[in-house]
Amino acid sequence: MNKTKIVLMTTLLGSVLGLAACQVTPSEQGMNHDRHEMQRQPLTPEQRAEWQAKREQREEQREQMREEHRLQRAQIEKACQGKRIGERVNVQWNNHVIEGTCDVRFTPEKSQFKR
Repeated sequence: MNKTKIVLMTTLLGSVLGLAACQVTPSEQGMNHDRHEMQRQPLTPEQRAEWQAKREQREEQREQMREEHRLQRAQIEKACQGKRIGERVNVQWNNHVIEGTCDVRFTPEKSQFKR
């Protein structure tokens, strides 16, 4: 019985010391060093110019897409002008022909859209 208590206490003490060793915090110097490495280095003038050019290019692409969407919405609005309610209409949208009916506005048939 005495031997089992010694084995149990030794195991318990070993596990406590092992867990305590795992929870040692890094030194302050190490923490500041890690934080410093995570910050970006300042951009060189060449990198900044390249980054700005890419940003402007993306903005131009977005503006082109916005203009295309405006034109397509205008086409959809015009699709039912002069038509009767319930009349079938086809609209060209991104190289696809969408069938629908004129209600108070154009309503596409949802069966043509795959989700």
